Amino acid sequence: MRIVLTDTGNIWNYDDPILEQFKDIVLVICLNGEKITDKYQCFVSPYKQDETGIDKYGVEDQKLQTLASVADKLNLELRYHDNIVFLADNEPSTLYPYYVLKDLNKYNHMHLVTMSPWKFERNRKADACDQMLSDLSALDSILYYDSNTVLNALEQKSTVMEAFDYAREYLVGLMPKFLNGIYEMKGRPCFFDFASMTYIPLESGFNKINLSKKDKPDMEIKFPVNRKFFTLGMVCQPSYPEDDAYVKKEVERPVARLDGKKVCNILREQRIRLAEANNIPFRSEECPSIGPCAGTCEKCDMESKYLSKQLQKIPKEQRVYPVFNPEKEVGHDW
Repeated sequence: MRIVLTDTGNIWNYDDPILEQFKDIVLVICLNGEKITDKYQCFVSPYKQDETGIDKYGVEDQKLQTLASVADKLNLELRYHDNIVFLADNEPSTLYPYYVLKDLNKYNHMHLVTMSPWKFERNRKADACDQMLSDLSALDSILYYDSNTVLNALEQKSTVMEAFDYAREYLVGLMPKFLNGIYEMKGRPCFFDFASMTYIPLESGFNKINLSKKDKPDMEIKFPVNRKFFTLGMVCQPSYPEDDAYVKKEVERPVARLDGKKVCNILREQRIRLAEANNIPFRSEECPSIGPCAGTCEKCDMESKYLSKQLQKIPKEQRVYPVFNPEKEVGHDW
C-alpha cells in the first residue's frame, strides 16, 4: 500500500503525528516546487511561483498543469505498489495527484479519500472539486465525506477552526477503518458507506450493507506498513477480444457518482409510481446507504425485473407509464 498526500492539505498534513506510523509508505507530493519535509519521501513538482499571483483552481491552476507535465515520472514512482490511497480534502489542489494519474495508471488499484468544500467557501473552489471528481471510473474505491454534515452537527456559533478540527478528528479517527477496509477489500469497485462504516461493492449495494458493524471499534492497522517492492520482469497489459466476457464486464461495471443516493431515491420513487399506476403489488425498502454509490445496485435491478415481468401480464393498451424527466429530476449529468 502507498499513501499519497500533498503539501497543501488542510485535513491531511505531513506534520500530523497520525502519519508517523505509516512513514515507510507515505509519499508527499510537493506542489509548491520545494521539498518540505525529510520525514517522508517527497515527490517535488517543478512548479515555479506564478508572478501574476492570480488565484486559480482546478484544471486552470498552474500547479496542476506543472504536475501533469511530470505525471509519467510520478506514475513510475508508484508502479510497485498494489493499492494507492490518495488523501484529499476540501482544498482542490489535494486532488491533483489523483487527477493527473487517473487515466495514466493501469496496473495499481486506486483509492480516494476526500471531502467536499464547505458551503461557505467560494464557488470556484467547489466547481473545481466537482470538475475533478466528475469521472470516478478509474477508482477501485472512494470515501467521500460531505463536510456540510459537520456544520449540522456543530452549534450555530461555532468558528471555522472548530469546524475544521471536528472534521479532522472525525476523518483521522476513521483511518484504521478505511485503510483496513482497503487492504481487505474483495469486491471492486466499492464506496465507503457511512451508515455501516464499511466499504460496500457498488453492484451489490443494499444487499451488502450490515448496520451491525457500524459501532465495532477498529483501532489497529491490520496490514504491514513497510514498503515492499517486487518485479516480475516485463509486464504487458493483456489484450482481450471484443466479445470477451471480461471486456463486457469492465464496460458495464457500475461507477460511483457523488449524487448516487439522489439517483437511487428518484429511481425508487419512479418504480413505486409505476407500480401504483398499474395496481401492481410492490414494496420497496429505502436503502440506508450514505455515500457516493452508483445510484443502482442488485436490489434495484431485482425490483425493475419484477415490475417488468408484471407489466408483461397487462395488455399494452392498459399499461400506464408515469411521466419521468431525468434531466429535470436528476440533473443534466444524468
